[in-house]
Amino acid sequence: MKIRTICICLIGLFLCTNRVNAQDARLTNVPSKKNYRSPIASGPEVVGVFGGRFPCSEIAKDWKISVSPECWKVKWGLTLYQDPTTHQPTTYRLLGTLNRSAAREGKWAIVHGIKTDPNAIVYQLDSDKPEVSIYLLKGDDDVLFILDQERRFRVGDENLSYTLNRVVN
Repeated sequence: MKIRTICICLIGLFLCTNRVNAQDARLTNVPSKKNYRSPIASGPEVVGVFGGRFPCSEIAKDWKISVSPECWKVKWGLTLYQDPTTHQPTTYRLLGTLNRSAAREGKWAIVHGIKTDPNAIVYQLDSDKPEVSIYLLKGDDDVLFILDQERRFRVGDENLSYTLNRVVN
């Protein structure tokens, strides 16, 4: 952790304070550990568990559901499963504020390509229902970007972004 001394001059008086950098330099981007009420899925059948918060209206439109004007953010917890032997995608489980009564579950697949990168890795949730699929661009092993129905980036706002981050125990 770096500590810097910062001094300013106010009306002829010098005021100095020690300032600690808000973030330490790390060799790698390591997901932060979180505390959850329920255990986080793990094992060879789990590709990963991801969570995030983002604006509500665009996702509701994709899912073809109506939401109240008070719905300004969505919170998701996503678990991706794979065949433990072949590592091929199998199912997913999505818990969120748009579907509080029951988890959204279905099949997922790895597809490729977005407009700016035809080789990009994209996860398609509900691959058997393209009219309501969710597209997630794999940024790296720890970050997924939520795309629109044409596989374009979504733009968040000053409070929320369309990203899901890996959750670890």
